[in-house]
Amino acid sequence: MKNPFKFFRSSSEKPHPEPITEAPEEKVNPEPTVPDSPVEQPPVDPFVEWCRSQIRGGIERRERNDIFEAYNVYGVDEHDRLTCRRYHRYPEHERDFDLSYSRALTFDELNRRLLSDLDKGDIKLPVYNDCIAKACELCDIPLSDSAGFNGFSEAESAALRDFCEAFDTLTDQEYRTTDGVFCCACRSVVGDEAFNLRFRKPLPHDAINGDIAGVSKTPIEGYDIESLWIMGVYNRLRDRCQSCRVTVLTSEWSLKKESVFLMQAEGFSTINGTLLLAVADEASFPRFGFYSLDFTNK
Repeated sequence: MKNPFKFFRSSSEKPHPEPITEAPEEKVNPEPTVPDSPVEQPPVDPFVEWCRSQIRGGIERRERNDIFEAYNVYGVDEHDRLTCRRYHRYPEHERDFDLSYSRALTFDELNRRLLSDLDKGDIKLPVYNDCIAKACELCDIPLSDSAGFNGFSEAESAALRDFCEAFDTLTDQEYRTTDGVFCCACRSVVGDEAFNLRFRKPLPHDAINGDIAGVSKTPIEGYDIESLWIMGVYNRLRDRCQSCRVTVLTSEWSLKKESVFLMQAEGFSTINGTLLLAVADEASFPRFGFYSLDFTNK
């Protein structure tokens, strides 16, 4: 007889688990891969830099628009032209330097700008000589046979110091040497008049050999010097050298007609070649520029 309760299972009996069948994976279309866009590279600047001047400006106010910083960069452009780039920045804006202008220059224009920066102390004398040598090679200008002047030796500086110490008409001498120039600041024994004596040697492409805008150059004899103290400097220099010439450089753009006395001595003891000596008050040198003799001061 069949068990009518067969369909009731005991608790000990466990049903057989149903086989688990995984649902088929849905095919998902893969997202198309987008190639990485190339990073834009800044254009290559073909300008070749030779040197740059010291940053000038900042918080000094001479005129309304003078509160800024600026410097010059010298070199050649993609056409091998001598070039000066000017950069400026307004410190109150806290921005990077921007290009003010870029100008192609002739050799004389480049030399004049380099001399002006050299006079202000914005570039060093060896840097100037290096740039001029590159410019001469580029422009097919013969290089000077003589070695470039890079400053006085210790023996030459000592001789110039002895020369200044020997004056009995000048006192309170103070000395400094920078960028190839030996400087002596002093005062007259009577009247307490301030003077500055600056010594150097000529440069191969010196501004004193050409015309200078706004400056008249007048050769004079020593006895034509009106200042008693400058006359004393000339007489002592003439006693120490074989020959000496005097040129008065006068500003034609100034109502006061400021002047610098430039003396060129040959055969100065212990110093070979030509020795240049400029005599003027301290305020005149930045206007004249002992290297560039440039009244514009730009």
